[in-house]
Amino acid sequence: FAAHINALSKLVLFSSIVHQLCFSLFSTLPFAVGQVQDAGLIFLSGMARIIAEKILERGGTEDEIVSTAIVFLGLATAALGVVLVVMGRFRLADAVSYL
Repeated sequence: FAAHINALSKLVLFSSIVHQLCFSLFSTLPFAVGQVQDAGLIFLSGMARIIAEKILERGGTEDEIVSTAIVFLGLATAALGVVLVVMGRFRLADAVSYL
C-alpha cells in the first residue's frame, strides 16, 4: 500500500470528517464528543494483509488489491456498525457482558 499512501491518508481524513459531522449532527447527547477510534485498526490491517495476499496469489494487480481492500474494509466496518446499532436498539449490551 506504500505507493498509494497519499490517497489513502486523504481517505482516512475524509472519513474522519464525515464521522465527526454525523456524530455531531445526529447525536441525542448534547455533551458527547465523538472521535475515530484506532483500536480496531489492528484487525482491519490484518484483514487488508490477507486480502492482499489472496489477490497476489491469484495474480492480481496492485490496483485490484487497494480497491478490494477499501471496499471490503468499508463493508466490514458498516456491518459492525449495524450490529452495534441493533444491539443497542434491543438492549443486548448486557447479554454481551456475560460472554
